[in-house]
Amino acid sequence: MPRRLVIGSLLLATCLAAEAAAGELSDCRALSDDRARLACYDALPLPGGTFFEGQGSGMAGPFTVTGPQMLGFESDDAILVAYLLDDTTGAVVQNLHHGGAGTGHFLIEMPGTYRLQVNASGGWRIELSGP
Repeated sequence: MPRRLVIGSLLLATCLAAEAAAGELSDCRALSDDRARLACYDALPLPGGTFFEGQGSGMAGPFTVTGPQMLGFESDDAILVAYLLDDTTGAVVQNLHHGGAGTGHFLIEMPGTYRLQVNASGGWRIELSGP
């Protein structure tokens, strides 16, 4: 995928997410009951997670995790092998793999700074989100 298309897609996704969040905030703000308004704010999703994508082999990160985070990975082709690495020591924290096109998940439980070494035969996407 051309870089301009990727950047344009990310900008569009960010703008759409911001518009949706603004609407949700307005809905909460319109509630007259203090408890209901607070509960509405508490139920809103946190701002977008960390997202990486690439083609073939590459590195993603570094990124910092302060609490449990779900690491989702998606492969477009036959092979995806990724190594979750401790950014400080370079040690392999977890080996992640997926045979064939599809998705997988891994829960990062320990706070720290990480990066991913990805080896893939096609396109891939990595996303961090709440657990």
